[in-house]
Amino acid sequence: MRRVPFIDSTGLKNLKNFISRSRKQGIIVVMSGLQIKPREALEKEGIIEMLGNENVCPNIELALERAKQLMEKTHHPK
Repeated sequence: MRRVPFIDSTGLKNLKNFISRSRKQGIIVVMSGLQIKPREALEKEGIIEMLGNENVCPNIELALERAKQLMEKTHHPK
């Protein structure tokens, strides 16, 4: 998302629907590189809460690490 300077209401609605559909399929969405304006819009719309703060990473490296953690958790339950 680092190259997304803004997001409109249609984008927010589509993103929310995508996250909901993904969750129903057991898929966790991880985002990275949110700029200030899109992050504010996602927070206002409740999307950050839907994702969980731990799944919103400042950069791609941390997002990939988070995805790796989620994969390991899925494939190696405690």
